[in-house]
Amino acid sequence: MAMQISKACFSCYACETVCPTGAITQKGSKFVINPALCNECRPSDSKRCVAICPEPKAIYQRKAK
Repeated sequence: MAMQISKACFSCYACETVCPTGAITQKGSKFVINPALCNECRPSDSKRCVAICPEPKAIYQRKAK
């Protein structure tokens, strides 16, 4: 699984700066998470992007396909 950024994101750049794998990048005026790079900050259980995000509904768990 990987995290995903919703439309609630207001592009504050906070999550991009804390992503240890470089999975979060800016695409146009919004940010996206590359699911191939996102490891949900494992082995730690603390998702850094979620922890630093000032908008509670901006980053969430991507659903399995």
